[in-house]
Amino acid sequence: MVKTPAFYFMWIAYALGTSAGLMLISQLVPFGRQQLNIVETAANLAIAVGAVGNASGRIFSGWLSDTIGRLQTLHLMVGVSILAFLVLPHIGGVVTLYGLVFVVYWCYGTQLSVYASTTGDFFGTKNLGANYGLLFTAWGVAGIIGPIIAGRLFDIFGNYSNAFYVGSGICALALGSLLLAKRPEAPVVAGMEEVKGATKAT
Repeated sequence: MVKTPAFYFMWIAYALGTSAGLMLISQLVPFGRQQLNIVETAANLAIAVGAVGNASGRIFSGWLSDTIGRLQTLHLMVGVSILAFLVLPHIGGVVTLYGLVFVVYWCYGTQLSVYASTTGDFFGTKNLGANYGLLFTAWGVAGIIGPIIAGRLFDIFGNYSNAFYVGSGICALALGSLLLAKRPEAPVVAGMEEVKGATKAT
């Protein structure tokens, strides 16, 4: 797996896509309270709304990926994230916040479930545990850099708008990396060509 370009494109896309989601998760409550001026209870409730979106993405996007394909589902979810992050700085009101939070968390949850099945599709299921473990290190990196980026941008600009614009850009880079990820061809095992030839001749 680690000898294929597909692994590295997927790793980059996974790290970037989940970094954007974690940027919102880490800054959600202060964004609601300081920039939208909503009460603390309503801001905290956004986390619960996001949790529902996250769980829904993990469940229903699995069905979607079986229907339209793994990569197509990831392309769609990351593309929706690009738009959602662009809209976030311009929203007003609790209802709109909850709606967009649900969407972003749905897309985030999708990545955590569909990347696992995509790893099996791309590299087989024999070593799926170890293979996905390596790919999942991308999420670990995202857990570090996502909140740091969001916090740093707030320190610089004094608001969360620029952080969300950067989040949209990060998602765009993730989508570009995903578009470059192609399913590797199955390797030719020594002796298999002769077996195949004999089978055809038979």
